[in-house]
Amino acid sequence: MKDFCEALQSGKRSAVIPEEDDYFGKLIGSWRIAYKDNATGTVRKGEWHFSRVLEGMAVQDVIVLPGFEYGTTLRIYNPDTRAWEIAYGYTGRIMHFEARKQKNRIILTNREDEHRKWVFAEIADNHFHWQDIMVKADGEWQVNYDLYAERL
Repeated sequence: MKDFCEALQSGKRSAVIPEEDDYFGKLIGSWRIAYKDNATGTVRKGEWHFSRVLEGMAVQDVIVLPGFEYGTTLRIYNPDTRAWEIAYGYTGRIMHFEARKQKNRIILTNREDEHRKWVFAEIADNHFHWQDIMVKADGEWQVNYDLYAERL
């Protein structure tokens, strides 16, 4: 039997995923992150690691914010809807999202609370910007957390 990591990881995108739907492909690799709580101004430093998995049909990550949060996200492409179905797990909880590209951003909408969104506001070759957002009753977006990443 193959080693677990070797069996899980994939070196390339599945041919089932059209290039234009490969939203998360640029994230593959390791990143140094700064996670800012906009309510308190607290900034936590950590790492975020992304890999293609499950024969290239999914992208999985591990986020490490020492003393605060460790978690993993599994993003699986659904060819029927052309969206990404997402589960984020951390100590004692799993959150479910659906991701779609809207203009230059990737919007992940929480399946249990459509007012909660995670947004990849920008993804470049060597950096990206992620946000945790609540959509207020008037439709205005309130950014609760900003995360800035630089490729390691």
